[in-house]
Amino acid sequence: MTITDYFESVQRSLRKNRSIGFVESPLTQVFDDYRGLFRARVFFWNGSHLTIDEIVDTQLGHPELLRYSYTYVKNDEHVFRYDNAPHYPDFETFPHHKHVGPDETAQPAQPPTLSQIFREVEQILAAIDLD
Repeated sequence: MTITDYFESVQRSLRKNRSIGFVESPLTQVFDDYRGLFRARVFFWNGSHLTIDEIVDTQLGHPELLRYSYTYVKNDEHVFRYDNAPHYPDFETFPHHKHVGPDETAQPAQPPTLSQIFREVEQILAAIDLD
């Protein structure tokens, strides 16, 4: 799998996701045949948005996230952010962790897939729909 294949796959997934209202033009930067940067901001029906930021290596035939951050914001307040910035070395999942709520309280977390991130956002959107 080349990095271009990965970028095309992510963009196809975003186009097929029915919970997405609008995707700003994704930024892709190819470093070489197997490494690159993918960045996009995805907007939902209630005005909330998810920022996707990944540096990916596909040399092993599958995507390996070297650096990632997935930030979900509603009403200008952080709801959650997953990332692998190397702070919180005491967490059992180091360097992977999640920041929760407007105060961005950090907690251990396994590295999520983009599908898991969208499921979490969709659960939040469904809860809003019930209010």
